[in-house]
Formats: sequence, C-alpha cells, structure tokens
Amino acid sequence: MTEKVCPYWVGYFLSSPLRRFIQNPDKILGPYVKWGMTVLDLGCGMGFFTLPLARLVGPNGRVVGVDIQGRILQALHRRALRAGLAGRIIARLGTPNSLNLNEFDHQVDFGLAFALVHEVPDVSAFFGELSTAMKSVGRCL
Repeated sequence: MTEKVCPYWVGYFLSSPLRRFIQNPDKILGPYVKWGMTVLDLGCGMGFFTLPLARLVGPNGRVVGVDIQGRILQALHRRALRAGLAGRIIARLGTPNSLNLNEFDHQVDFGLAFALVHEVPDVSAFFGELSTAMKSVGRCL
C-alpha cells in the first residue's frame, strides 16, 4: 500500500505566519488549553500549533508533538529552540499505524488532530490510541 504523506517541504507553507490570519492558534485553542496541561498535537508538522500550545500550557505544562516524519520533527525542534520552548515540547515519532504514546496512558488533558484524520490508514485504531492516552475528563479537537 502506498503511504500518503504530506511532503516535507509543504511544512514550510503550513508553518507560515500568514496562516495565522485564517487559523489563529491562540483563538482556536485558547478556550481549551490552560497552564499546566499535558497536550497532544497529532500530526504536528513543524509546529504551527505546537509552539502556541507550548506557550498556552506554560512552564509547567508539556506538549507532545507526534508526526511520522523525522525530518519534520527535527525542524520542530529547531523552531522550539529558537522560541525558547524546547523544554515544554516532547517530539514523538509515530508510524502510520501507531502514535507511539504508550508512556502517556491516561495523562493527556487535551488532544488536537487538526486536518489529520483523513490521512490516517486505520481511524478506529487511531482514536483507540488517542482514547487510551486521554484522561477520563480529557477533550479532543
């Protein structure tokens, strides 16, 4: 089966500051994310939502950014370092069949799967893993 994955270079367009005019992360996520939370950014790319999420969770929170492309996660790490947010962000390399989140069982307060689910080969397995990571009172967008 051919893997449909957004090409690496498209990540630069998706991380463009111009995108904020259409999809402002603070306005979209601010009502749901609070200081100290553990948040998942599934399909995080180069951090369009990850970096603002790291600001929203504050110094005691953490953001787990999951992507299936190691090169994208390297770019996320560089951007997080420049923004002074690397200590709040955990980059996790997933696979098309696993989010690779075993150590986060029942720890996640909020999960973000923005424009991602249509690319997942097994939606039931995806939401099963997400459900396992979420706290009983966790929310997902």
